[in-house]
Amino acid sequence: MNNIEQSRQLEHIRRLYQLIHGHRSLVRSNFNRLKPGQKRLLLAAAGITSLNTRLSYPEHNLNFDQLNDNEVDNLEIGLRRLKAIVDVFAHCEAQDFIKHN
Repeated sequence: MNNIEQSRQLEHIRRLYQLIHGHRSLVRSNFNRLKPGQKRLLLAAAGITSLNTRLSYPEHNLNFDQLNDNEVDNLEIGLRRLKAIVDVFAHCEAQDFIKHN
């Protein structure tokens, strides 16, 4: 993914974070624009695991309308957790990621 695509995806996540308790229609559109892996990561960070048992089709078809109200409210928790992880990695240096034997 190039920097422009990455910036667009981050913007969708930022908008989703800002709108999570506001206008659900805007949250819906931003959630639906996320890539499947990003949706899966956000749902996992929010502790939303029951979707796997409710959905009988591939997760790339997952959209906001399939979440219940409690799960939507928990998205904010997931976003805060992901933001904390990103903030920690922002302070790392390239040498921190070198595998040591």
